[in-house]
Formats: sequence, structure tokens, C-alpha cells
Amino acid sequence: MEDLGKSFPAAEGLVDAEEGQKPKPVNEFCLNCGTKLEDLYCHHCGQKDIPRRRTLGELIENFIGSFYSFESKFFRTVKFLLLKPGFLPVEYTAGKRESYYHPARAYVFISFVFFLLFFSLPDKDEEENKPMAKKDQAEFNRGMDEMRKGLYKSGLDSAMVDSIYKASVRDSTDVDLVYSLGDKKPTVKKKQNPNSINFADIEYKSFAAYDSAQNALPEAERDGWFVRMFSRRAIELTELYKDDDSGKRFSEDFMKAFSSQFSTVLFYLLPVFALLFKLLYVRRDFYYSEHLVFAIFYYNFFYLAASVYMLMSFVPWVGSILNFVIVLWMIAYLPIAMKRMYNQSWRKTIVKFILFGFIFMFCLAIGMGISAMTILFNL
Repeated sequence: MEDLGKSFPAAEGLVDAEEGQKPKPVNEFCLNCGTKLEDLYCHHCGQKDIPRRRTLGELIENFIGSFYSFESKFFRTVKFLLLKPGFLPVEYTAGKRESYYHPARAYVFISFVFFLLFFSLPDKDEEENKPMAKKDQAEFNRGMDEMRKGLYKSGLDSAMVDSIYKASVRDSTDVDLVYSLGDKKPTVKKKQNPNSINFADIEYKSFAAYDSAQNALPEAERDGWFVRMFSRRAIELTELYKDDDSGKRFSEDFMKAFSSQFSTVLFYLLPVFALLFKLLYVRRDFYYSEHLVFAIFYYNFFYLAASVYMLMSFVPWVGSILNFVIVLWMIAYLPIAMKRMYNQSWRKTIVKFILFGFIFMFCLAIGMGISAMTILFNL
């Protein structure tokens, strides 16, 4: 029975753990660097004392053990990251690092998950604007027929009723209906997406027309280099999107590129985040690197909470309540983390939180503005 127990390494490990014994050495010298072993890990290179050759069962056991070690460490980190603001940075600066997942590795993984969800989850506006199902279409048609009967009963002639009916049907798709009782017939116009640019409104359609208009002006009234640069780019975009009357295609291309740049801007602002805290707490005994670790942990929380927020957006009414709680927690999280990390009074913490918020949002606006200009000149 003893030999049978030893044939399964997990059973032997359990016995050793219960009896408080150290694992028995496998090799006298480290297989990696040749140093004489004094413990389970080589004190010279850090390699674990493992058999030179491993059976399939031992390989599978080692894989499961490694995965469990990662899983327990990762989820422990996530738990503290979400529920205890500032706890992990304090632990890290105190040197307690092996029990938690490394903040830089967590940043790579969590930010990857966030942007994967950000670009993969369907847009709720697109979901709302997708074609109606057959059942909904039939119900819509019945409602339109009822409206038509009501118009006939109001005393309008059949030509007027037909015009209003046709315009109302089109109104459900891509047109607006302008109608008043004083009109002889309704006026129909195309809908304009409020989030789009109408290239038909661009004043000059060619470089020649723009240059001609500029040359006709006195030199003091001509556009400066900055306005001239943007005017010429507007003419180029007009030519590029000349078939895009509503501006929808341009808006989609721009927002797609802008969204992809958001992660880059936040990443470049990470050292700025840490620098602001270094300036705000210049009298406190913290290295810049420790402020940077604090910033990374907050970024990890932000991406993680935002990922949960996006997922909850697709859950019925419970999701809306949870998202409201998530937003409140995202606002309150940073000052609580600052209080725990830097151990100052609540009054000083709130003042510094507000000051930091204004400055960081200003930096973010500058970063996004530069990103938007870069996209405009590279579409």
C-alpha cells in the first residue's frame, strides 16, 4: 500500500503536507547550473529540483498545479483589486509581491480583455436600428393602416392621405416628415445623422477654388498656415468621401480609428498619471516608481470595472442597476485608494483628488485632440 501511495505524487505531497515534512530532494546538484542543492529551489539560479525525466502523469500533474497556482493568485488579485482600493499598491510597496499577480502582467491581460470586449460586443445603437423582425413588421403595418383610416375619417382627400401615408412609412427608415395642417402637402427631407459631417456643406470643392478665393483677398485677411492646412485637408476629405452624402461612412471610419487610438493615448498617459501623484505627494517618502505602480493598479481596476460594465449593459433591468453602482464605485475608488496608499486626512485627499482629476482630464483632452488630428490627416 505504501508503494501504491508513492506511485501517485499528489498523494505523497498530501502526506508530506500533513506531516509537516519538507519535500524529499530528487537530485544532489541542480540540473540547470550544477550548484549543490540545499533546498527545493536552487539558491544560485532558482530552478526547482525536479526529476530529469518525467512520466506523462507527472507532466499532467505539474501542468494542473501550475495552472491552479496561477488561477488562485490571479483571482485573489482580482478580488482585492475590485473590493479593496489601494490595498494592492500598499502590499506591493511593502515587499509582499509573491502572493499576488504582478501588476504589469495583470495590466497586459486585463487591458487586452477590455479592448477585446470593446471592439467585439455589438453596438446597442446598431442593435436598435437593425431591421425589424417579421412579427414586428406586421404589427407596424397594422398600425400604419389604422393611421391611414384615421386620416380618411378626419376629412382629408385621398391624395393628401396617400402622401402622408407614404411619407410616414419612409419616416421609419431614412427620412424626416415635415407636415402641418396649413400645408397643402407634406414635405419630405432626408435624415441627417447628428453625429456625422455633411460634406455638401464644405465651401470649396477643389484646391484651385480655395486658392483663387484666398488670392482675391488682401494678404492681411488670408488664412494662416494652420487654417489653410485644415481647409486643404477638408477639400481632400470631400473628394475622398464625395459619394457619402450623409457623412455616415466618414463618421464610421473616423470613430473606428479614434476608438483604436484610445488605448494608445491612455498608455502614454500612464507615466503622466504617476508624475502628477509624485508632484501632489512630493513631501511624502515615495519613489516615482511606487507612484507608477499605484497608477498601474488603478488602470487595472478601471479596465476591469469597465469590462464588467460593458457586459452588464446587455443584461435586462438588473444590469442597469449594477452599472449605476459600478459608475459610483469607479468615481469613489480613486480617492479611497489615495487615502489608503498615502495615509493623509480625508480633506487633503479630496482636494488632491479634485486637483488631479482636472489636470489629468486636461492632459487626456490634449492627447485625444492630437489623436483626432492625426487620424484626420491619415484617413
